[in-house]
Amino acid sequence: MLQQNHFKMFLPEVFLATSILILTLYTTYTVSSVSLGFPVVTRSLIKVCVLTLVVTLFLQINNSIDFMVTYQSTFIFDSLTTSSKSVVIIFSIVCLLIFEEALLKQQINNFEYLLLILSAVLGLMLLVSSFDMISLYLAIEMQSLCLYAMAAAKKESTFSTEAGLKYFILGSFSSALLLFGISLLYGCTGTTSFEKIALLLSFDLEESPLRTSINVAIAFIASSFFFKIAAAPFHMWSPDVYEGSPVSSTIFFAIVPKIALFTVFLRLFQTVFFSFFETFLLFLIMFSVVSVVIGSFVALKQKKIKRLLAYSSISHVGYMLLAFSANSLEGSQSLFFYLVIYMVTSLILWSLLLSVNTASNVGRSKTLVDLSYLSLSNPLLSFTGLIAFFSLAGVPPLAGFYAKMSVFLATLGSSLVFACVFAILTSVISSYYYIRVIKNLYFEKRVISVFFLPVSRSCSLVMGVSLVLLFHLFLNPTLLFLVTGRMALCLFLKKCFF
Repeated sequence: MLQQNHFKMFLPEVFLATSILILTLYTTYTVSSVSLGFPVVTRSLIKVCVLTLVVTLFLQINNSIDFMVTYQSTFIFDSLTTSSKSVVIIFSIVCLLIFEEALLKQQINNFEYLLLILSAVLGLMLLVSSFDMISLYLAIEMQSLCLYAMAAAKKESTFSTEAGLKYFILGSFSSALLLFGISLLYGCTGTTSFEKIALLLSFDLEESPLRTSINVAIAFIASSFFFKIAAAPFHMWSPDVYEGSPVSSTIFFAIVPKIALFTVFLRLFQTVFFSFFETFLLFLIMFSVVSVVIGSFVALKQKKIKRLLAYSSISHVGYMLLAFSANSLEGSQSLFFYLVIYMVTSLILWSLLLSVNTASNVGRSKTLVDLSYLSLSNPLLSFTGLIAFFSLAGVPPLAGFYAKMSVFLATLGSSLVFACVFAILTSVISSYYYIRVIKNLYFEKRVISVFFLPVSRSCSLVMGVSLVLLFHLFLNPTLLFLVTGRMALCLFLKKCFF
């Protein structure tokens, strides 16, 4: 029965991995079949991938076991992992739906691309459940290798190849930092299990000669995660990779992986390294403030929409790190709440980017000029973009305002007054470039009139549902607060357990 329970906990991952293998064999046979005429299976394969993720989501939600540490403390399953995996799967499904037309327009017809997305989702699910340094490293490498290949998926594009190579080299450096930190930690503690490391570090190590080595190990591990989430000053890869990658890959990079990375980051520093948290609090606040400043001020000079959203993402990572610096239940809850709101808003913005197509800009990167006077051609689409940018800026009555307010209140509750006031002032400054985009949508005139191509049905549906959510989650955020509160509570219950 014990082994059956272990397998039951892994049933979503087992189903997804088996589906990837079956789809690989089937599509390899299909696209190379002479009798079938070497068909292009992109559209049908997207539908199969969506169906696979829907079934995986149902298996994940309908798991009857609330808590379990399995396979020699290698993986953990609790409310935090269940909720995070569900969010990863849901937003992966939505991403597949909105960039279906983009894949066809960019002629990315290789079936391996969609299977890489499924493999990245599998890696993120394993990453969320990791409870051992070895499983953590392998899961990060699994999803990272998929993202490197997705960045370079457009083989005939020099920009895509450059983005993939740059992402691979810098990502490998980040993985080396993580592996070196893990090896130092193993040398000091003799174990890689989260639970055993937390028990060993809970003793008083003030006079121990190992304390310096453990501090160095934690610094290397934290630096690797700062790179993965694109926090300044480890953000240098993000704008270039966002700009050079195919738009479908950029959408996946920008939306899906962050919640999995923050989940395992919180589990590490609030349950395993909690006795060393005060040592790194100053550095965490510094990274948060620098991310907000760089993301806000450098974005003022950006004219390409992808790079603008990349620097916007860096500034929002700064707010998330500010919530993490609070080191409290309210701070962790506000971080997860902010993450979900940011992901919903990002869906609108990237769907908007996919929808402002004209006969002249389909094959190139979009700029702010491409948004000029969109209100005359498609008032509803421009209004949707207006609401999304106002939500990112934190304007009421939108969910983005509520998310920022919860982060600032949690930070003030932990007496981080200077960092909170500085972030509020920088948030006011950052609202300028959001308002500049809105100016392009409504008031910037074009020299030559253009006609925008019709918006796809999936993008329209996603933007409509997300727009309603931005208002609804401001007026009635109770359900999301309960879910994020339960996720945060798992971290602090584990801290008490250790």
